[in-house]
Amino acid sequence: MTKLVLRSALLGIGAAIILAVPVRADIISNLGAYDSPGYDFVTSSPPAETTIGTFTFTIPVGDYVTGITISGTFGNGDSPTTALSDYYLGFAGTDATETEVPVAFCDDPNANCASAGSPTAWSATLTPSQIAALGPGLAAGSLDFTYTWDTPTFAIPGVDLFVYAGPATLDIAYAPEPSTVLFCLGGFAGVVLFRRFRKV
Repeated sequence: MTKLVLRSALLGIGAAIILAVPVRADIISNLGAYDSPGYDFVTSSPPAETTIGTFTFTIPVGDYVTGITISGTFGNGDSPTTALSDYYLGFAGTDATETEVPVAFCDDPNANCASAGSPTAWSATLTPSQIAALGPGLAAGSLDFTYTWDTPTFAIPGVDLFVYAGPATLDIAYAPEPSTVLFCLGGFAGVVLFRRFRKV
């Protein structure tokens, strides 16, 4: 009877340890809406790339990223559309580590992003290779959200174009490293085996 109680207690402790390790969790980071300065592409031109904002977050030590989704809108409360532009998620490190991945495009003046009567939603789920490319930024807890301007189909002096972006959300899914789970399982198995062979 004592062995049965002891074995049940050990199993209960092991189950508690395993269940205490989160299988998957999410970190949500948000940026507000954005209005660009105006440029007419004749007397004034935009920079090659502009930073809308920086997503900040903290990934728990010992966990790794299993997925990243970023979403937002072309256009915002000030304007339902935007000038032709492309959006990127990146890490502004040194020249050797600076990298970014494309997440949204508004390249067609006839597309909803540039001609609709309300903001157009977009969403992108990063591939494993894109997540790996952003590794330094993920480790640093900081990813920049940037955009580039497309050359407009027409340019008129004094007629400015603007980029409008709605609030953006970065969703980072993470889970414990497999080694952490195996460590917990191994420790539990070791306790059980120790108790069993100790009684022999």
